[in-house]
Amino acid sequence: MSHIVQIVFFYLPGNTIYTKALVLGFFGYASFASIGIVKIVLRPYFSPLRTFKGPGGGTFLRGHFPQIRNAEEAGLWHREQTNKYGHVWVHKAIFNQDRLVTTDPKALHYVMSNSMAYHKAEETRFFLGQLLGDAPYHGMEQPSKQRENLTRLQNPAFGNIHIREMTGIFLRDTLEEQISRTQDQSESTVVDMVSYLSFVDMVSYLSCTTLDIIGLAGFDYSFDSLSHLANNDRNGSELASAFNKLLASAKFSTLTILKVVFPVLRMITFDERSRTVNQNKAVISRIGKQLIEEKRRALQSSNEDGRAKDLLTLLIKANLADANEGGDRQLSDEEMVNQIPTFLIAGHETTSTATSWGLYSLAMHPDVQQKLREELLGLPTEQPTMEDLNSLAYLDMVIREILRVHSVIAATARVASHEDIIPLDTPFTDKYGKVHDGIHVKKGDTIVIPVKVVNTLESIWGPDALEFNPDRWLNPPKATQGIPGVWGNQLTFLGGPRACIGFRFAIVEMKALLFSLIRSFEFELAVSPDQVIQRASLVTRPVLRSEPEKGFQLPMRIRRVRT
Repeated sequence: MSHIVQIVFFYLPGNTIYTKALVLGFFGYASFASIGIVKIVLRPYFSPLRTFKGPGGGTFLRGHFPQIRNAEEAGLWHREQTNKYGHVWVHKAIFNQDRLVTTDPKALHYVMSNSMAYHKAEETRFFLGQLLGDAPYHGMEQPSKQRENLTRLQNPAFGNIHIREMTGIFLRDTLEEQISRTQDQSESTVVDMVSYLSFVDMVSYLSCTTLDIIGLAGFDYSFDSLSHLANNDRNGSELASAFNKLLASAKFSTLTILKVVFPVLRMITFDERSRTVNQNKAVISRIGKQLIEEKRRALQSSNEDGRAKDLLTLLIKANLADANEGGDRQLSDEEMVNQIPTFLIAGHETTSTATSWGLYSLAMHPDVQQKLREELLGLPTEQPTMEDLNSLAYLDMVIREILRVHSVIAATARVASHEDIIPLDTPFTDKYGKVHDGIHVKKGDTIVIPVKVVNTLESIWGPDALEFNPDRWLNPPKATQGIPGVWGNQLTFLGGPRACIGFRFAIVEMKALLFSLIRSFEFELAVSPDQVIQRASLVTRPVLRSEPEKGFQLPMRIRRVRT
């Protein structure tokens, strides 16, 4: 390498100190990158995971990711391999690296409980960082200062005032208006023949509804997305449009993978995806800073009446109070801006997706839908409180089953920060016949948490594990007590210190939406059931087998409840 540098110096025009520094820097990085590549290539041959059972095949650059992403159903490939290789196995990731997959409850509890020793995978952190902002932590990976503030403030922000706004005002009334419009435009004299909507994409309607809700509860900002959709305008407000375009860019590519491994490539921003991400992040940042400044001025003015309850205002209040007391828990404006897309995704995309799958399940099981409707109609109010919703036992069972069968995320991953032995409930046998009562991992090894597999594992849930059956929650299997999730004997919201901090709001929001919709309407699929498949992006959403190019959708036939 030194000979090459000398030759380049000799022939380099100008040969100034700056060009010498540039060349030295280039070759220095090239040497560093070469060493890194050698380490990546050699790592699997020295990894303790190399003796574990797992599927063959996979490409050097992408590993088994194409099989995982192209499966007919999100999580299906992991389930098939778990059935074949057991509760501990490995598959190939980028550059032939081994990724450990385990469904062992004790191992999962250990990994999720030791959040400092097992952090979010670099590719996930980089990917989310591109979408959510430049801060190094997002969502479940927030530093303790941010997490403490957000946990402390979210309950008043997402309280009963917003529960009332969730029910009876947004989606139900919009669908009622659409049905009335259909009746007015029809020449039929048989009212029942036109008192329905024949082809409604509930993914779009629920996505707009939850975006409007989180806009008000989180930032006191009116997206007005649902009214825009009802008027055939899918863009909505400037902030909604920027956020939706940002989500649409959430796709892994070969360039994205290379940027994870070689940070120098992150300087490449002229590709279409990078331009889209940067343009829309700039819009979100600009509007977010405007919102923060407006709320700060309102709080500091004499007109502030103290009744504001949105999360952003409460964060600013907490900052001002902490600063006055000489504390150190304040969030910077940049940190607060970064919470906007984080909470939009956590409180909008996840809830709308889960509720979409809920309507799908209820449409596939009309007996369950009717039983739920009877319970909901038994509550003598159209605007229930949080306590009212939590008192409805069958609704709670339905929500649990929706989130179990249709996990919002199919899998996530953690990376070991040091060499360790992960304990196991049940020993496993490697491909050479050796029995292990723990999993030896090296620093940098990735552990996959297969959320959907654990939520539908026959050894835990019984032979009907893949079936939608809310009655199972009357007497859940004893084995479910060992699942280390933060809620509902399942992994949907993960577990440990980095579990989803907004899961209570998500559950109540789902309950409120289903309360309003199922009391008022009957839902049927508008397509054949075998047309609906599940695809994973940031979350697992429905796609039509015959129209994958149209993206996520769930066409439904909606009729007013017949009395």
